Amino acid sequence: MKIDLKNLQGGINLNDLPKKLGKFVIRREMYILLAILVLIIGYCGYLWYGYVYKYQWDDMRKQDYMNTKKASATFDKKKFDRVLNDITIRKDEYQKAVETKNDIFKLK
Repeated sequence: MKIDLKNLQGGINLNDLPKKLGKFVIRREMYILLAILVLIIGYCGYLWYGYVYKYQWDDMRKQDYMNTKKASATFDKKKFDRVLNDITIRKDEYQKAVETKNDIFKLK
């Protein structure tokens, strides 16, 4: 088989390449979108697996994290008492008897 190198470049037209590529994408649009969807789902699954099963904190970093969370969780007694006071005021308001008003439309 003899290859003619002079006519090899004659079959490739760079001006027609975007047009041919566009036609290929339009004809195979569903397959291309399906491939992109599979790639995205696969990548998200890989990230999920990595974060769930292959976490990389050593014992020292875990202990530091727990210490910072313990330090930030402080009990504010004044705020707690204020909330309890508001709850008791609402409870007292709810327990009060409701006054009946006169019927202004005289429906009875």
